[in-house]
Amino acid sequence: MKHLRSTINIGRLLLLAAAVIVLQTYPARADGEHQKLACTLCDGLASHMGGDPAQPFVLRSFEPANGGSALHPALENTGFTYDNALALMAFYGCKRKAEARRIADALVLAVETDRHYHDGRLRNAYRSGPVVPGKEGMLLPGYWSAASNSWIEDGYQVGSATGSTAWGALALLTAYEETEQPAYLDTARKIMDWIHRSTADPQNPGYFGGFFGHEPTPERMTWKSTEHNLDVYAADSWLARLDAGGDWTYRGDTALKFLHAMWNDGEGRFYIGSAPDGNAPNVEMSGLDAELWPLIAVPDFKTKARQVMEWTELNHGVDGGFDFNSDRDGIWLEGTAQAALVLRLVGQPEKAEPLFKTIAAQVTPGGLVYATVNEQLSTGLQVGPNSLPGDFKYYRLPHIGATGWAVLAALDLNPFLGRAGQSLTSKDSPCPPK
Repeated sequence: MKHLRSTINIGRLLLLAAAVIVLQTYPARADGEHQKLACTLCDGLASHMGGDPAQPFVLRSFEPANGGSALHPALENTGFTYDNALALMAFYGCKRKAEARRIADALVLAVETDRHYHDGRLRNAYRSGPVVPGKEGMLLPGYWSAASNSWIEDGYQVGSATGSTAWGALALLTAYEETEQPAYLDTARKIMDWIHRSTADPQNPGYFGGFFGHEPTPERMTWKSTEHNLDVYAADSWLARLDAGGDWTYRGDTALKFLHAMWNDGEGRFYIGSAPDGNAPNVEMSGLDAELWPLIAVPDFKTKARQVMEWTELNHGVDGGFDFNSDRDGIWLEGTAQAALVLRLVGQPEKAEPLFKTIAAQVTPGGLVYATVNEQLSTGLQVGPNSLPGDFKYYRLPHIGATGWAVLAALDLNPFLGRAGQSLTSKDSPCPPK
């Protein structure tokens, strides 16, 4: 029986490899202007790293706008895991291997030296700056409140969202393929094992949203996100290519089944996810990433690209870019960069060029891309289970996540496929350290 399962897995891996090749039917190459933008942005990312060049490091996700007013205390020393994963991938794309490795080493320490958990999970955010693990393990963001005379930690930041955690695994798989350091692969395995054990829906396909709040009893999020399940599928598929003896394909299939359940063939789009405690789709809102990412991460969905992009342009498109949700109240630059990358990889590069012009016009003096063009942007999402509906917003601040996606778009790098799709150190990415 074990031999039969191994034979089936090998066959599925061969099919997956063939599908990955099909996924890259239109191999777009970054041109000179795009490469110049990528190098400028990688220099900007690197300029925000201090301390010993060999020391693990967590980039702060947001910077004060143009050196102006201070950040909100909840963001003052906060480096989100997702943003740092994107920065790591961007650094490898620009051949800034030393900077990328600092972030990879920080992610390993985050799993190994958590102050409470020892089960393979990542938190959504960590204390930004050089990492010096102490007796309390990897430090978490927070601030002292004079009003309450207490130390405050944000419930989302210390929690573990399934998608954010899976992005940590994707980043470490990128680092492993670039360095062949076993610690990166081992930690990616631990992260995904935690997701499978802790967030899988026991009754239906797919993975729940993760956990919100502080140890030891954070609150379980029982809704399921299309984007989160896409991240799990991508990480499991990547692990299946590296570790044919594992159950990665089987684990990824439950995420893929959920993604298929979120497809609305009549409208030609993906639902943002499910309502709590089931698989009934959330039909009240949409999310740009839930529309775009499946097209470049899942071979099954490549043929849906034209249909999805038409719906997305109509419902999320604004002059010069894309909004996070369908209220179209401004340009979300992170998502606009995602759209630029997807358009190039699915064979519509002419539609991507106006988006690159928008991005290039929104680079700060410090070499980072703003999160928004407007002063603030709504998403329709909530920060936490007990917060006000729609209170999750983006603001016009220099943003590591938007910068990372802009680099990936400028270099035509698919963050979900690794070397199976396109090498992150290809000759088309000449941005060595100055």
